[in-house]
Amino acid sequence: MTIAAKLSSRALQLAKWVPAAAVLTETAVGSYWDLARTPYVREVFSELGYPMYFATILGAAKVAVLVALLTPGHPRTKEWAYAGLFFVYGGAAASHLAVGDSPDKWGGPLLFAAFTVATRAALPTGVAITQSASLNKLGALQHRPQHA
Repeated sequence: MTIAAKLSSRALQLAKWVPAAAVLTETAVGSYWDLARTPYVREVFSELGYPMYFATILGAAKVAVLVALLTPGHPRTKEWAYAGLFFVYGGAAASHLAVGDSPDKWGGPLLFAAFTVATRAALPTGVAITQSASLNKLGALQHRPQHA
């Protein structure tokens, strides 16, 4: 492998890990902030008109996402975790847009929604499993007696 190819490969790996690290870090920090109901969270939720108990729901969901993404295996759960994050960040951006906030308020969540899509897209193919593959794995689709 040439030096240029090695550098290109490392740059590609870095390009994959930067959004992943950003999403994981924001999810961990955001989870803590939501659960602790920091002054920033209180201010944003008040501005958007959301009840504070919603912060607890979001914080707990983000903890579940972190567990799903950081534990090995369970590709279907990871798919749902990425989908959940996309809806959290997309919903945050839409909420800020709905109240007329400027791009400095909705741009960050929109960027994290894009990072979430990029992170999921960078996973190796075959990570997502099909229902038939998982059922075959469990032996559910083996020969069954036919009932007349």
